[in-house]
Amino acid sequence: MQFTLKPVKGEGFIDRQELLEEMFSELTDINSTTGYAVYGKRRIGKTSILKEVQRRLHEEHKIVSVYFSVWDLIEFSLVEFCQKLDMEIIDAYRPLLGLRYRARELIQTPFAVLRKILDRSELKIVYDELEFLISLKEDMDKNLLVENTFSLPEKLAKNTDTKCVLMIDEFPSISELRSNNSKVGEAVIRKIRSIFENWERTTLCISGSIRSTMNLAVLSSTSPFYRQLIIKEVKPFEREYTKELLSSSILDIPEEGIAEIHKFSTGIPFYIQFIGKMLERRGEVTVEGIKEIEEEFLREEGDILFKEEFENLSSKERLIVINIAKGCHTPKEITNSVGDKVSNVNRFLKYLEEKGYVLKKEKGYYVIEDPVFERWLRDRVDV
Repeated sequence: MQFTLKPVKGEGFIDRQELLEEMFSELTDINSTTGYAVYGKRRIGKTSILKEVQRRLHEEHKIVSVYFSVWDLIEFSLVEFCQKLDMEIIDAYRPLLGLRYRARELIQTPFAVLRKILDRSELKIVYDELEFLISLKEDMDKNLLVENTFSLPEKLAKNTDTKCVLMIDEFPSISELRSNNSKVGEAVIRKIRSIFENWERTTLCISGSIRSTMNLAVLSSTSPFYRQLIIKEVKPFEREYTKELLSSSILDIPEEGIAEIHKFSTGIPFYIQFIGKMLERRGEVTVEGIKEIEEEFLREEGDILFKEEFENLSSKERLIVINIAKGCHTPKEITNSVGDKVSNVNRFLKYLEEKGYVLKKEKGYYVIEDPVFERWLRDRVDV
């Protein structure tokens, strides 16, 4: 197996087998509309899980799976979200509908030609949806827009006697959607929930990186999808799986080397893959060589991965995360270090929690969510 920095599928997939088997068993049950909410820190492998489940579902002739990532949006408008999701749904059903063209091509087709292409009665659903997509305007009724999009998989599933598994990666980011320069995302999530209640042939699987935004959508008792989906937290690899991943490509890696990489990455698959990819370019693998590569990663790749994220924080937020990385974990310690009021520090700690950079490990004690980012802050950034 080659190391990759893309979502892993098929033979390259390591660990998570119990979760995968559970999801596959539930999602292939035609009579079940039970879905999943998968959450965990950035780079932990949530997308890989959804993609691997989708790959396995692809072999089931009665199941149609649709994968869509909210982070693929550019404008983050409601119109863009609905249009792109609609096209993914239509394309997923294309083989069953006998469509020769992809949805992206069809919405660029004049109505007169489109009618000739979609002249079969069973394609009327698609024609109606494409006609709607072509006529989309920014000021269109938001309820109608969301209703059309999230009713489409149910209509197509009934029309083709299938079950649709709709997978939306980074689902809580829907809360950031805008329409006419106003945020409408939270209302959109509530609307999706009301449509979801009436599904008979469609299942929803979602993922999210930031616990605070997952609380908004799924985890808290006041969230729209509370107790509506099976919740699964994706955790870092245990050392045995770090070893399995490394040993599958690097034959002569010593146990001490595996221990060092596991300690550095804390079991986060993305970092294990990255260090493994860098090690492939070397000949003999030694513990000292691994430590040199870890430093090289922080110096070169770390600057690419983390610098922009860090600079997107406010000056106060940057100062706080640096101080946490350097050993100040309580609001009082941070306050003494940055020379500010405790109330202000607490306010910015809350912002950093919401953005997924900081985790309240226990009452009054904060840590950096990503340990590799923490080491980069400690080693590469000056206060």
